[in-house]
Amino acid sequence: MNKLLMAAIDSYQAQKTEAVAHLDLLFNDATMIGEHTDLLTEVKKWTDSLSQAESNLNVLRENFDYNQSK
Repeated sequence: MNKLLMAAIDSYQAQKTEAVAHLDLLFNDATMIGEHTDLLTEVKKWTDSLSQAESNLNVLRENFDYNQSK
């Protein structure tokens, strides 16, 4: 696989993982409430990041025929 394509995939996969981790903390860790006064804004921010990463991975998958099971 092309190294530039691999780098793009890795970058979007990392963005996806980070967003999922933040959303998991926001949804499941009560201590996050004290750290963020506007939880809905944080949820929207990380949901947008997750959506963007998944969308970009799908675009690469559909146009450059690679199989990545992440």
